[in-house]
Amino acid sequence: MITIYDISEKSGFAPGTVSKALNNYYGVNAETRRKILEVAKQMGYMPNANARALKAKHSHNLGVLFYLRDSLDLCQHIFIQILNEFKRVTEDAGYDVTLLSKGKDLGAQAFVKHCRIRQLDGVLIFGDYGSDLVRELITSDIPCVGFDYLGNLMSGVTCDNYEKTKDLVGRLIEMGHEKILFITGEENYVTEERKRGFADAFRQRGKEWLPCVRACYSDPEASFEATKKLYPEFKPTAILYPDDYSAIGGMNALRDMNLSIPKDVSVATFDGSIYSQLTSPQLTCVRQDVKKIGIALAEKLIRIIEEGEAKKELLTVEAEVCFTDSCAPLK
Repeated sequence: MITIYDISEKSGFAPGTVSKALNNYYGVNAETRRKILEVAKQMGYMPNANARALKAKHSHNLGVLFYLRDSLDLCQHIFIQILNEFKRVTEDAGYDVTLLSKGKDLGAQAFVKHCRIRQLDGVLIFGDYGSDLVRELITSDIPCVGFDYLGNLMSGVTCDNYEKTKDLVGRLIEMGHEKILFITGEENYVTEERKRGFADAFRQRGKEWLPCVRACYSDPEASFEATKKLYPEFKPTAILYPDDYSAIGGMNALRDMNLSIPKDVSVATFDGSIYSQLTSPQLTCVRQDVKKIGIALAEKLIRIIEEGEAKKELLTVEAEVCFTDSCAPLK
């Protein structure tokens, strides 16, 4: 079946522009519309009947839900970076984006009810997928996609956490670091993938590793306290934190103990947000490609809404291991 993405590649116009032209939306000039329609005709494009029925009911409004540890706070900078790209792509396709809340006095199924009140076409979710409120939304008939979601209830987009953690830790081991302390975030799919990569980097080299210790994502205070408690116990030569924001708390704790980075302790983290680039020294990290993740989430949700795509899948966007001055070979 020919899709708007096939027409986009053939015509040279963005998928959002193609969608607007095919659906006769505002924002496309007459000549661009003519060219796109001509390409669509040449390719034998036929709108899916089910998709046409869905489009007739569209509000062209999408929801974005941030829900972590019973909080609606936008607490991770990487979420904002991904959202910016998601917003750009979906707005180009003719959609408005609004933040989703529990709504006042909606009680049980609050998110589902709020979506229906707002007549949202679909929802992008960042959050606690084990929460009852979030699970009710995922299992409803409202199209949803999630960042770092793994399951069979909706589609998700993530990075290659296992491979890149194994790569990062393996390179630290080759630099002489065999006592690496991994302070993780809460238990979830991403944490498990990273812990598996951490252990396999040592296992493949026939070496023992320190236990992974749980703290919290996006919580510099938790990382500060964990570092102050665990460093004297394990005396690691390198510490791996769950995200940039948490790493800042850990670095403050190390300096509070009069330890120099990386002379006394090497430090690495995940995400590669603006926080990692503003620390001194700049943080070694597994940098996620936030632009590609945002685009993948947007395009998947649009396909579900406009083409009735029912396939649920986990899409993986490759990350990059970036070594900086926060890590040094062990002397």
